Amino acid sequence: MHTLLAPLDWGLGHAARSLALARRLETEGHRISWASSGPAAEMLRRELPAGTPVHELPSYRVHYKSRSMVWNVARQLWHWQGTIRAERRATAELVTRLNVERIVSDSRFGCYDPRVESVFMTHQLHPITGFAPASAAYRWQLRHFDTYWVPDHGGHDRLSGKLSATRGYENVEYIGPLPHIHASTGEAAYDMLVLLSGPEPMRTRLEDILLPQLGGSPLDIRLVRGLPHPGTPALQTSTRTLPYADTPTLSRLLTAARFAIARPGYSTLMDLRAMGKPAILIPTPGQTEQAYLAQRAQLQGWAVAVMDQEKLDLPAAVARVQQLL
Repeated sequence: MHTLLAPLDWGLGHAARSLALARRLETEGHRISWASSGPAAEMLRRELPAGTPVHELPSYRVHYKSRSMVWNVARQLWHWQGTIRAERRATAELVTRLNVERIVSDSRFGCYDPRVESVFMTHQLHPITGFAPASAAYRWQLRHFDTYWVPDHGGHDRLSGKLSATRGYENVEYIGPLPHIHASTGEAAYDMLVLLSGPEPMRTRLEDILLPQLGGSPLDIRLVRGLPHPGTPALQTSTRTLPYADTPTLSRLLTAARFAIARPGYSTLMDLRAMGKPAILIPTPGQTEQAYLAQRAQLQGWAVAVMDQEKLDLPAAVARVQQLL
């Protein structure tokens, strides 16, 4: 089957898990085409074999300026509605031109077409909005899809918890976790890997908070900034940094690290859990899903600490990790 994979451009996590899904589908004999935008498209172009087309879709251009998710969504909703309509037209054109037989949309609301099987992949069938009309509008937007794939197992201890409950939906399939990276060798052991990711300006805000605290640490630290665009300016810091780490590099870095600091984005959590890596998690302010996932990971016992970005005390968190290792 010829499948069009279309990951969302809110950070790099959707592209990462879509790459993991593509590897699985290709081993089953399926042919893959790609469509995305923004940082996700940049990541795909760096990860896929040279010359692989990544067809351009309209960008959601998500940003989180407020700690209130309702306010963040309200300010951007008009633009997102226009993006969904443009996405719908672009998807229809790709289905015709590429002779696509199935679409797998990783959280892109407009990537469906009634002429082919349309799958919506998400770990959030029930996003935490705190506002019932917003939750209802989300479910209404998903009515166009034939099937819903959840990158998790279906047990009560699943990583996604209540976010992926099947109530209110038909044709939900738990397809198993999709970690993007796996244990590797080649990197000398060191203390801490810092993984930055997610929409701006919160990605940069966390970087600005962390750097002074990292600079004063006696630990051996690596920092991956999560910026796949070529030509990203270097940071003026004593901490060893990479603007972006491809899959083999990130696999080596995470394998060798004693523990990690990261946003609790779902794709990052799949990687950390698959690697059995202790982590300090710092939810993006205003992103209720990340706060829930971080708390759940801590209750499950593999996240060592969950910290507020604006009250971050890195030495205290690191001391706690070191006591447990």
